[in-house]
Amino acid sequence: MDGHNKVENTAAQQAWGRERVELIKRTICPKGIGEDEFALFIEQCKRSGLDPLLKEAFCVGRRQNAGSRDRPTWVTRYEFQPSEAGMLARAERFPDFKGIQASAVYAEDEIIVDQGKGEVVHRFNPAKRKGALVGAWARVVREGKLPVVVWLDFSGYVQQTPLWAKIPTTMIEKCARVAALRKAYPEAFGGLYVREEMPAEEYEPATAVEEPAPATGNGTYEVLGARPGPVKASFPPLPAAQLTMEVAPAAPGGAPAAAEPQPVADLPPPRPRSTATVVAFGPYKGKTASELSDDELSETIDLAHEKLMEQPKAKWAKAMRENLVALEVETELRCRVPTTGKKEASAEA
Repeated sequence: MDGHNKVENTAAQQAWGRERVELIKRTICPKGIGEDEFALFIEQCKRSGLDPLLKEAFCVGRRQNAGSRDRPTWVTRYEFQPSEAGMLARAERFPDFKGIQASAVYAEDEIIVDQGKGEVVHRFNPAKRKGALVGAWARVVREGKLPVVVWLDFSGYVQQTPLWAKIPTTMIEKCARVAALRKAYPEAFGGLYVREEMPAEEYEPATAVEEPAPATGNGTYEVLGARPGPVKASFPPLPAAQLTMEVAPAAPGGAPAAAEPQPVADLPPPRPRSTATVVAFGPYKGKTASELSDDELSETIDLAHEKLMEQPKAKWAKAMRENLVALEVETELRCRVPTTGKKEASAEA
């Protein structure tokens, strides 16, 4: 057994040799990271067993408020950020790991969670699922130990972010799996949280139209390079009753005479049109946005956010952000419900 431990220690030392550490600093970590922050990042990689070169962990630069709400002082800090896929891959390398299960739960599902015995009985018909999303469970099995079962309430985890709004089932299942792994292997994953778990509170807006980013309970921050660039502000059309058209007929002497404003006819609001944007990445590359189902569109947008989170400064990142903005416009158009038909129905009634 001692010989086996010596082999593992030797392999670990080789894995974190000087050349490899320098490669991580040049390719993975953002430019401008301090020596202490980089050393802390490497130590967290070693402790967790997550390999940044395999995209199991990232060094993420965040704008964090080091001051107060009234007088914010924004600084950039670089932190260790695990990925759910990385934690799952690391768990697979534990000799006693025997699998993980997880599922979202809706209001009318039949479910019994027995944490004392480490058992979950969950029954539902996918074709007839009803009710609101109420939470998710996850179960980790370790050889020779009682299975670890975790239950998360959806209301306690949902965040005001685009991903939570578009794919809430996927997000709550990710959080449940990570929470279960953290509880089952505290020596490796204790204190590590993926970005899906982070609460969205405040942020320092670079412009008036950018979306707020997630924040931790200790302060506020925004993920640098994780969102597309600023979107041009758009203003809602004024009500027809407020639209006027002025006519100024010529008066004697060539001076224009003032005219009473005349109301413009009440025009129906324009109907949203589906975009013809071509998807430039992912499994649906080459298809137009209008050809994708809602689930396929959400999957594509989720993939783009993941890739931009992993490599915000890649050569293709700018093009992906532009394509992502266009795809999110398609999502917004699908969410709009024309009100003209409802008004006409009410008038007929």
